[in-house]
Amino acid sequence: MDLKPLHQRAANQHGLITRFQAAELGISQSQWHRLNNRGLLLPIYPNVSAIFGFPPTWHQSVLAAVLSGDGLGIASHRTAAALWGIWTPKESEPIDIIKLGRKRMTPVVGVHFHHPRDHEDIAPIKREKIRTTSAARTLLDFAAVEPYKLPLATEKMLINADISRDRLIAAVARHSERGRSGIGPMRDLLATWPYASKPADSVLELEMQRLLGRHEFPKFETQIPIGPFRADLGWPEWKVASETDGWGKYERREDFERLAKRDIYFQTEGWLIAHFTWRDIKGRSRYVVQTLRDLLRSRGYTGFGY
Repeated sequence: MDLKPLHQRAANQHGLITRFQAAELGISQSQWHRLNNRGLLLPIYPNVSAIFGFPPTWHQSVLAAVLSGDGLGIASHRTAAALWGIWTPKESEPIDIIKLGRKRMTPVVGVHFHHPRDHEDIAPIKREKIRTTSAARTLLDFAAVEPYKLPLATEKMLINADISRDRLIAAVARHSERGRSGIGPMRDLLATWPYASKPADSVLELEMQRLLGRHEFPKFETQIPIGPFRADLGWPEWKVASETDGWGKYERREDFERLAKRDIYFQTEGWLIAHFTWRDIKGRSRYVVQTLRDLLRSRGYTGFGY
């Protein structure tokens, strides 16, 4: 029996093969059972096996759960969040899988099968070769099980440009009539949204946006083009900008020279630039707020009062 086609198919599925896929490759049901009995295939779930030689991984476990039953499961909730890179799964955490249709899945140890009535945004997206819920659906499902972790998860998706405020607003509108438990936490986040519309380049930039959102600053812009350069955040009307400086900006001497050249260019164009570090934003927030207020006042902004 030529097992090469099985290996080729499994190589794109984290070492997995289903009985139905094997049948498409000419493997009869009796041959399938013999391969499993001989240890050339290692059964994981009914009709889902791993090919001997492929190391077991978390991704393999997730895909095995997705392929179980009709093979049309979709990774969701915490599991989908992990595949989107915004959550680290715990060792004892069950794998979350959405199963459509009326047929209930036989309970499987370590897997939580969801049978939602709300089918909006269900169409799966491949993440790590695994059928996964969309970014917006993932955040809503995640909010239902980890509501206090939603802001951080959303920040990570914003940095990766996987989501935007407008897309989340649209998702809430689509799902709001379904009574989904994740809608409340998402609405609370959107109501207090402290971030700019453009995706930030780092967590530090998001921290700065969140800090300004807690105080009475005028609406700011991010990633502002100034000649051949860009400023992290600022107010073009008053030509005041803020730069958030992480260690990654200063890895080499050339970085210092490039940023100095950029600051000189900003100044020649009439901009006031304030640089802040992580320590400033997280530990000296009053200094950051006061500095930016003073710069805006010096350019004629009168909205702060005295």
